[in-house]
This record gives sequence, C-alpha cells and structure tokens, in this order.
Amino acid sequence: MARFLNDLWAAVQNQRERWIFWTPVPVAFGIAFYFGLRGEPPLATGPVLLALLAPLLAAFYKNRPVFLTLLAVFLAVGGFTAAQWRTQQVAAPVLEKRSYAVTLRGKVVEVDPLPKTYRIVLEGIEVIDGKIWQDDLPRRVRIKLKNNDPAVPQAGSIVEIRAGLLPLSPPVMPGAFDFQRHAFFKGLGATGFAYGDLKVVRERAGSAFYFEKLRQSVREKISAAIADRDNAALLTAFMIGEDRGISEKDWEIARQSGIAHLIAISGSHFVLIAGFPFFLIRALLAAIPFIALRWPVKKIAAAGAMAVSIFYMLLIGAPVTAQRAVIMTCVVMTAVMFDRNPFTLRLAVFAAFVLFVFEPESVMGPSFQMSFAAVVALIAFYESTGPWWKNQFREAPWTKRYSLYLLGCFATTLVASAATAPFALYHFSRMPMLGGLAANMIAVPVSSFVTFPLGLFSCLLMPLGLETWPLRVTEKSLDVFMYVAEIVAGWDYAGVNVNGFAGWILAVMTLGMLWICIWRGRMRWLGMIPFALAALFIPLTPRAAVLVSDDGKLMAVRDAAGDLHFSMLGREKFVREQWTVREGNVKAAARAWPAAEDKQAAASPVTCKTGYCTYTLGNTVFGFVEGQESVAPACRAGASILVSAQDIKRARNCAAGAVVIGKYDLRREGAHAFYLRPDNSIDIQTVRGARGLRPWTPGGRKTG
Repeated sequence: MARFLNDLWAAVQNQRERWIFWTPVPVAFGIAFYFGLRGEPPLATGPVLLALLAPLLAAFYKNRPVFLTLLAVFLAVGGFTAAQWRTQQVAAPVLEKRSYAVTLRGKVVEVDPLPKTYRIVLEGIEVIDGKIWQDDLPRRVRIKLKNNDPAVPQAGSIVEIRAGLLPLSPPVMPGAFDFQRHAFFKGLGATGFAYGDLKVVRERAGSAFYFEKLRQSVREKISAAIADRDNAALLTAFMIGEDRGISEKDWEIARQSGIAHLIAISGSHFVLIAGFPFFLIRALLAAIPFIALRWPVKKIAAAGAMAVSIFYMLLIGAPVTAQRAVIMTCVVMTAVMFDRNPFTLRLAVFAAFVLFVFEPESVMGPSFQMSFAAVVALIAFYESTGPWWKNQFREAPWTKRYSLYLLGCFATTLVASAATAPFALYHFSRMPMLGGLAANMIAVPVSSFVTFPLGLFSCLLMPLGLETWPLRVTEKSLDVFMYVAEIVAGWDYAGVNVNGFAGWILAVMTLGMLWICIWRGRMRWLGMIPFALAALFIPLTPRAAVLVSDDGKLMAVRDAAGDLHFSMLGREKFVREQWTVREGNVKAAARAWPAAEDKQAAASPVTCKTGYCTYTLGNTVFGFVEGQESVAPACRAGASILVSAQDIKRARNCAAGAVVIGKYDLRREGAHAFYLRPDNSIDIQTVRGARGLRPWTPGGRKTG
C-alpha cells in the first residue's frame, strides 16, 4: 500500500502543471459547507480564519504536502466567506404570513410569458389598499396575472394590481429543492396571484430596461409570425430564453427525450452566437485586400464575437449558464487575440472563480453543476482525442468530414450525458439514455444548421419587418426535432429514473469524475473507484414510509410493494408529483386512500374510519385525524403518532408517549418525513430540522 501511495504521489508530481485545475474544487466545497449549515455563523468567521491561515501558508511553503493541504483549506474558507458575504449583500425582507387581497403599486422589472397569461416581478412596492401583516415589505414580489388579462405588462412601467400575496414555498420534504433559498438570492420576498386586471399608472420612459424592451419586441414578433402557440413558445425559449410559455406537454417530451438542453439557453447556443459573427467578420474583412494585408483580421473578429456574446447574454437576462458560457467565450477569444491555445481546462477554472466570487449560490443549483460538468468533461475528452480528430479531418473529402461531424455529435452527446448524469439524477431523478442519444443525433444538426442560424437571421430582419418567412422556416425545423423527440420519449429505455439520494453521494461521484477529467495517463482511471462505490449507495438510500406536507393537506404512506398511497388526488398536484419523483415509483399509478368503511380497500395499507385513518409501520400505528374529536377513537385503535392539519392535543386515552403533530407543529417545522429504523423505531425528519434557521427561512432573518 505504501508503495502504491508513493507511486501515486510521484505521478501527481509529474503532472504539476495540472494542479491549478483543482483549485476551484475546495472553493466549491467551502460554499457548499456554508449552505449546509443549520444556523448562520458570525460574519467575521471567514475573515478571521483566512487571517489565521495566511501565515501558516507562508510558514509551510517548502513542505509541499502540508502546504497543499493548508492551501485547500484556505480556498475552502475563501468559498465559505464569499457565500456568507453574498448572503449579507442580497438580504431583504421576506413575507412570513399570507396576505389577503391588497392593492399594490410598484415598478415592473421582469415579465415572463405563461401559456395563458403573464407573470411579473414588481420592485419597490407600496400598499395602496389593504394590509400586509408586517412592517418591512419585501423588496420584490412575483405575481401571476389573471388569465386573458387585457393589459400587456412592460418592464419599466409603474402599475397597480389587486392581489393576494403568499410566503415563498418551502421544500416539499426534507432534502428537497429549496425554493425559498433560490428566491432569496433573486431578491424575491413573496409570490402571489392577481384578483383584478393590471392597471398601468405610468408607462415606461427613457432608455431604462432596454434589454427587457428588446426581449419583449422579439417575443411579440415571433408570436405574430407563428400561429401555433406551442411552436411560438418553443422558438421564443430557443431564441431569448423565455421558457415559461412552453406547454407542460412539450416540456415533458423534451425532458423524456433528452433534448431539453437545446430549448433552454446553454453553452451550445453561445458556440453558435460567437461562432457565426467570428467567421462572418473574419471572412468579410479577409475579402478586402487592403484590410487583410494591414489589420489583424482574426483578432478583430474575436473582439466582435465577444461583443455579440455579451449583448446576447444581456438580452436573455444573464442566467447562470449564459454567464458561464460568456466568460468562457471571452477567455477563448482573448486567447485568440494573444495567439494562445484557447481550448484548455483553464477556461473552466477561470469561469468558475468568477461565478464563485459574484454568485456563489449558483454552486448549489443544477444549472451550474450540469453546465460545468459537461464543459469540463468535453474539454478533457477532446484534449485527449484531439490529435485523432485532426488527423481524420486533414485533407478528408466532404463526405468523410460530415460523417465525422455526426460522429462528433454522437461523442459529444455521449460524453456530456455521462458527465451530467449524476447531477440530473440528484436534482431531477431522471437521466436520458438511448432516447437522448437518438434524439440528439437529429436535433443537434437541425438546430445548429437551421433553427438557430435562421432564428438569428430573422432577428436581424425584425427592424425591417421581414422576419416572417425565416421564422416560419425555423418553425418547420422545430417540428422536425420535436417530432423525433416525441417518438423517442416513448421508448422503454429513453431514460432511467431513480429516487432521491444524499448530497454526499453526489459529492463523492463529482470528485471521482474530476479525477478522471483533470489527470492524464492511467492514473486518471482511479477516479472510477470512488465514483462506482458512491453509486452503489444510491439504491441503498432510505425511503420515507410516511410523508406529510407542511400544511397537513396532503399525506402519503408506502405499501409493501414500495408504492405511495396519497390521502387525496384532486389537490396539491405539485407536492404529490415531487413526492412521487423523489420517493415513489414514477411508473406506478397514483393511488388514493380508501373512503371510510370502504369494503373494496383490502389492498390499501391504510384503514379509514369516520374522522380518522390508521397506518401500521413496524410496531407503530399512525393516526391521521381530521380534528380533535377524532383523536380519542384513533388512540383507541392503537395510534401512537397522531397527525392532523388541525390544531390537536393528546386525549386522555392516548398512550403517555404518543407523538402529536398538529397545524402549528407543521407550520413551524415544515413538511415531515417518517422513516423506519432497523430496530422498528421511527425516525422523524422535518424540513426545519434538515436546513435549520437561515436568512432565507421563516424566522431565520431575525436570528441570522
């Protein structure tokens, strides 16, 4: 073993030039550690630790193993500090209690089209009529307008709207996606829905919200040129990143077939956005002998490509994937301008550090994780196989080059899919397989050579009013790859589904993949060991036997076959679907609890009587009661854990150790999940217990 470790250390030292590629890793883990805490640490924690570590780095500079260890800790603390300071920077009031109908006035700063209406974000709100039950108003609120509201909201306008405001939605269960944290870093303090029509108090004026206005103009021209609303929504998402208008059916097809990355703005868009102007400007300038002989044509084209990429990023609202792509595009073009090799992992390192400094919260989201995983894996793959591709392309006829292009599409899809698979499984519980490969083999060439180029051309023609025919041809290309996507989405092996698993499993798998991508030679394949060992724990992840929503309106229990049975199927659709994806069998039909005294409910694990239902888990009987009057009968039936959406108390005939979970317990602790331990005892986990009190949680801002 000692010999193996010595050989490994020697191999690592021989690749000293690649050590720098590891520097973002401890920073990312420091950020993740901060967001994993259950309480807000003192603001001086990070700076104090950095000050203590700095002299140690200097003292142990010549002792390389100790120095590298301290450097990793220093970088991790740096990530921790960046995340904490970012939290303090964006901190703003959040709504903690539902507000019924109030009339609000504010400035529209974002407009998202939905299939039947719009969703707007108001900033600088003031209450004109009604009352919000707190003095500090949220900085921003997001409101869904009424269906078919005649007013078309425009960014920059001052508007009034009568609406009901709601607190931000907490996770649907412990460990699930935290929308409250996501919204906190976007400046949102509440969501809501309109009761009345939107009233414009003052139209937008001046040059403010230029890109929002331009985005709205592009959206309106696409809608005017394309009669099919679904296709118009798809093209709008494809061109300017507004994907809220896409129907649930089309989104499901895209996800199941693995082409959702083509609809959502991703790095592939910016390859085309930067590539077309680069080659066009270079070709035009090279065609003029006076310029070609005197000016650095290639460098001018690179500068033009950077400018176009930045403009496009601002046009689509600068999402994380776009920021990463633009940073990398600018680094590539800068390398071209300085005659350096642009295709290296240094691109990803630089882009990662920029995002870590300015938006460290993005590390916790699927956009950052999946986009960087794909980029790092693709750079590593083509770095290793680059000489082979160059030899094959050199002096090859066009038929062979096109075949190699298709092979490249297949290889790119395969590598990117493999790299993003752990993150897709962790966040979405699904990963495309054969269907994704087949769909992308057609969708990528069509989108690269038809959809996106013609879409860009139509945008250039919009000021002249000549965009209609290019847009209609673009629509036909959308029909082609959506038709293919719909076919492969129905295949039995289009994708694989798994239930949710712990974050540490994803972390170990990520380290294994990074080891494979960063190192060269045979030592890189050692990364398969931690990756495979972590993957083995995914099916061993404990599954909740009982789930209760944060308001108690929806409950679910697991039967002997592992399927979930829900207390109702008519309401709480989103929560039910999330539970099914994370904890249930997505292919099983949704099942509801039986009605009281239902004689046909022999197959159900739940027995219902008038006012309550019981469920046995190990040696414990759960009692799901409608109100206080049902507590005593449930206890007589043997229930020792009582759950209700109402405020309840333990009755006299309940066991002394009976656990009572009522309305206020659910409101304070959030959704509950109950697990059966090996000794047949019950492990109770809650949302609050899993994430603690943080600035983005109810009550956390006062204690953070």
